[in-house]
Amino acid sequence: MKFFVFIFSLLLVACAPALYHEKALGEVSQRENSPISFFATENGDSILFPQELKNAYAEKLQEAIPAGCNLQLHFQGDVEEHYLSPWYLGIFILAPLWPAMPREDDIVINLSAELVCENVTVQSAKLLEEEHPKLFWYGAYRRRAIQKHADLIHEKLAVRLKQILMQNNPVDESIYFAF
Repeated sequence: MKFFVFIFSLLLVACAPALYHEKALGEVSQRENSPISFFATENGDSILFPQELKNAYAEKLQEAIPAGCNLQLHFQGDVEEHYLSPWYLGIFILAPLWPAMPREDDIVINLSAELVCENVTVQSAKLLEEEHPKLFWYGAYRRRAIQKHADLIHEKLAVRLKQILMQNNPVDESIYFAF
């Protein structure tokens, strides 16, 4: 019985990505008094944005925010799962017996940003980033692959937002050179 409880609990957490993962943009130092405010939702529910991710965004965007201005970031994330296999009969039946369950995920994060200087919105931007991983193996391999895609979305959003704020080159043309 304990084995089945263990397998069931493993199934519930095995593939869920953390859209707002603490280590998404790499290791950064602690930031105090950041000019950036964060608001995030995941699949329609408000969530607490992790401090390490706040610090990472602050470090990536620090030179793009003019002195005396604040940047307001609103993230809206969604994850949809699509099971691809015709033999898939249900996660409770096959997961303990078969480690391969083909699945495609749609990971989407919408970012709305406003640069506010002296209580006036000087610049605003809306960015959309998506990843569509096609996965096969179940468990830790799949979880790591999904998390890698979610972290990549944050990296792309930070680069694109910095380019928009600095206004020194076209956003979508230069993103390929940022990685």
